[in-house]
Amino acid sequence: MSLSIRNRLLVTLLPVTFLVWVLVVAIIYAGTRHEVDELIDAQLVQSARILLNVLSHEFYEEDAFRRKIYDHPFSISQTLGVFSHKYEQKLAFQMWLPPGRLGLRSQSAPEFPMTELANGFSIRVIDGQEWRVYAVTSEADGMQVQVAESIALRNQLRNEIALRILVPMLLALPVLGGLIWYGVGRATRPLREIAADVEQRRLDRLNPITEQDVPLEAQPLVNALNALFRRLQQSFENERRFTADAAHELRTPLAALKTQAQVALRAGDDEVRQAALRQVIAGVDRATHMVQQLLTLARLDPRGAVPARQTVDLRDVVRGVLAEVASEALAKDIELGLEAPAACPVRGEEGMLAILVRNLVDNGIKYTPAGGRVEVRLTMRDRRTVLTVADSGPGVAPESRQRIFERFYRNLDSRPGAQSPGTGLGLSIVKRIAELHDAEIRLDDSPLGGLLVEVLFPVCDERRAVQPQPSQPSRPAPGGAAPGPA
Repeated sequence: MSLSIRNRLLVTLLPVTFLVWVLVVAIIYAGTRHEVDELIDAQLVQSARILLNVLSHEFYEEDAFRRKIYDHPFSISQTLGVFSHKYEQKLAFQMWLPPGRLGLRSQSAPEFPMTELANGFSIRVIDGQEWRVYAVTSEADGMQVQVAESIALRNQLRNEIALRILVPMLLALPVLGGLIWYGVGRATRPLREIAADVEQRRLDRLNPITEQDVPLEAQPLVNALNALFRRLQQSFENERRFTADAAHELRTPLAALKTQAQVALRAGDDEVRQAALRQVIAGVDRATHMVQQLLTLARLDPRGAVPARQTVDLRDVVRGVLAEVASEALAKDIELGLEAPAACPVRGEEGMLAILVRNLVDNGIKYTPAGGRVEVRLTMRDRRTVLTVADSGPGVAPESRQRIFERFYRNLDSRPGAQSPGTGLGLSIVKRIAELHDAEIRLDDSPLGGLLVEVLFPVCDERRAVQPQPSQPSRPAPGGAAPGPA
């Protein structure tokens, strides 16, 4: 099961935070114990040096006086009594005179030396307890002061200080975890709101997601979703308009078919019946052609690009199309010409390119009057393959040239031959295929007197090594005229 972004952040942050906290606590605890040890050792050194400096000047006189009057060495316990502080029994000091005579000691100190060292620190066991002992000896008269501290006292002090530091940190850990939980939840709230908005949308609700308070990281996602909604809305609108237009366009030929069929049923004359049946067949052909065009558009509309582009020689595609429409040109006594002196590679799908060429040539034949000419030319311009289809028909007025690519649009020009009983879908299919191949379409006046259509395909980096072939006719030319060189 896939985790949400919020849970992924929590699973990552909480354990990492806990591990870092444990590491920091361990470092602080070890550092605190070390610093406490250093501080206490420094106090022992300072105490020992102060005692040595003070006693070295006055002890001998006091000691001589005590021996003369009381005949025993001076003892601090006999003069100051018992200390009342709770740590007194865990602190001890001695003062030794050469040659190894105890001159002064605290009540907690033993009567034997606490260390054998003349100077420095040592650990000694005295009466079953561990003591930290520091000794310092005067270089002038050989007096030695030994100061000791119970290890138990030292541990107690270290633990109390460390505990005072660790307790707030222990209390801060759940607070830190709660803040991380709250912060992650608050940071991921916009993503949850976006997900809830998308999940609760109906099929007809394609308005953009509001971008207010959207975090910077989620902005690309929101922009992509809004772009998708716009494309879907446009696609649904196109589909509704396309369906309505198709229903309207099919209604007329179907009504005509019904009328001609009724005429054939009621006709008493065979000639009238035959004429009506021929009209029915012609109407079926027109309706079939329209349905084929509609199916082609329905197949092309959902595509965003050509799925698998290959390098195609457009000259071969054009030759095949001209061979297919030769009979239609012959029927109208129209001369077809092809000029393609070299290979013309393009990147795309051969079937779509054939449909594009077929619709352009069909339009030229359809609008060109009998005895006219349709020329197809393939050239290379700035490394781009250019397909040109020119006819000798009535042409298209400049103000209508942009609209002729609209679906079901028919040229309403009043010039003779400018109108044709077509479906109004051919050039829409040409435009869609050109878009899928990243090609550009240009319209202009034809040198033959009609319309000139140019389709400029993008640069093809992978050109097939096709050698130019000698000119030869692609087929017998209609009306006895030879086609252009192939």
